[in-house]
Amino acid sequence: MKRALAVVGLALWLLGVAPLPSATPRAISIVINGDVLPMQPPPRFEGGHLLVPVRRTIESLGLDFTKSGKIITTHVGARTVTLAIGSRIAHIDGDPVSMDAAAIEINDVLYAPLRFFTGVLGAQASYDRLAHQVTIVAQLVGRSGAGVTSTKHTIVRIGTVSAVDIDSDPPTVTLTYNASVRTIPIGSNASIEMHDVNANVTVPGELSSVRPGDFARITMLKNGHVTRVEDEYGSYQGRVAAVAANRFVLADGHVIAPSRTTILSINGAPAQIADLRVGDGATVRYNVETNEVREILVSRAVAAVAGPVTGPQIAGVSSSAVRPLRAGESVDVVLRGTPGASATFDIGPYVGNLAMSEGAPGSYSATYRIPAGANFFDVPIIGHLSLGAVQAPPVQAPQLLSASSTPPGVSGYAPAAGETVNTSRPAVYATFASVSVPVNPSSVLLWVNGRDVTADCVRTAQFIQYMPAYSYPNGTISVRVRVADLAGNTTTKSWSFIIRNR
Repeated sequence: MKRALAVVGLALWLLGVAPLPSATPRAISIVINGDVLPMQPPPRFEGGHLLVPVRRTIESLGLDFTKSGKIITTHVGARTVTLAIGSRIAHIDGDPVSMDAAAIEINDVLYAPLRFFTGVLGAQASYDRLAHQVTIVAQLVGRSGAGVTSTKHTIVRIGTVSAVDIDSDPPTVTLTYNASVRTIPIGSNASIEMHDVNANVTVPGELSSVRPGDFARITMLKNGHVTRVEDEYGSYQGRVAAVAANRFVLADGHVIAPSRTTILSINGAPAQIADLRVGDGATVRYNVETNEVREILVSRAVAAVAGPVTGPQIAGVSSSAVRPLRAGESVDVVLRGTPGASATFDIGPYVGNLAMSEGAPGSYSATYRIPAGANFFDVPIIGHLSLGAVQAPPVQAPQLLSASSTPPGVSGYAPAAGETVNTSRPAVYATFASVSVPVNPSSVLLWVNGRDVTADCVRTAQFIQYMPAYSYPNGTISVRVRVADLAGNTTTKSWSFIIRNR
């Protein structure tokens, strides 16, 4: 009911009727050396201390970032700086520097107080409470306008992907950062990692999964050989609930406002916002640095043609999919129609014009393998048939197809990693976010101190919650949660917190 009311409220606002004002706190912005840094996630207050995301800020200062276990390392000139998660002490070449709060991880994002950036990195930092803005000025460090960070052995380039050419030899990725544009050859042995910030999940991918508009970080050796491509993006999926002249609302309440550069298609054909209909399926992909919507892929069922049809005809289309598929699994598609023609099929707006071969007269078939990086939910398989220049009306298979190559993410959990609580019966929970295929509630398992407590939990596709029936002793409490989506992709998350009950 609450979700339905929220969607109605957003739809009314979208269509010109203002709902009640939101009480959402204003996000804190960061200005580094005069440039506003789009921060996802933003700084936050915890226990009265202002904490700033470490990796994004360090890299924006032009410094390298590595993490091994609970230790992160960066370099300022010839000095080596280390910081341990859970510690209030950082080290410069081994010498300790105290901070006013410990570095902590919240939802897998490492945060540190401003003292880390001033006392350790040699920067000047301040926080304007009225403007909700952190300002950092660093004279010794600062990324060049080309978005390049150089270390002893490697070069890291960052920027927005403006082009991906997988047909060139070798394939290339073009990055844009400020006014700098650089096309980088990508060798076949480079690792490709895809990170969806909404699900907070990183998985192996293929270069074809990297899209224009994504934010990318490319690591190469001094000789230019690329070793790693890290692609970051945000995405939403859902059904269209309301449409206006320049925006639309998804059923989960997200308001989507395209820009002039947004690419929108319906079943693979270019379209505009005005072409959308309530009930359409939509996948929205946006740039995590700018929050700009870059791509909207819309899937729509194909209506059957009424009345007699002349020329080639499709008698039916079917697929072998009976459940959501994982990367590496395959779906067989069969089209029955006029013999001696040319047949193809589309998978919603994601894959088009896949060729089919004719076996027995009038029976066309093909197999499609789900590639790494593919994520879609309940999209139609649409068959096409042509005889010479004459095309038959397209026909949709009765089975919708879902695929997921990204496991669900643990988007939140409590108590937080390293947190100290003063109750012997703390509530333990974890929330989940899936990229495309929903979470399977029966797959969710929870262990506390190595004991399976799932039977004592409340679990849904969105969360699992454990309220202890007995008291735990003081000390470290370990937690492990495992969750899978309906395609069988599994994620395990482990963390620990401390009970100090006086």
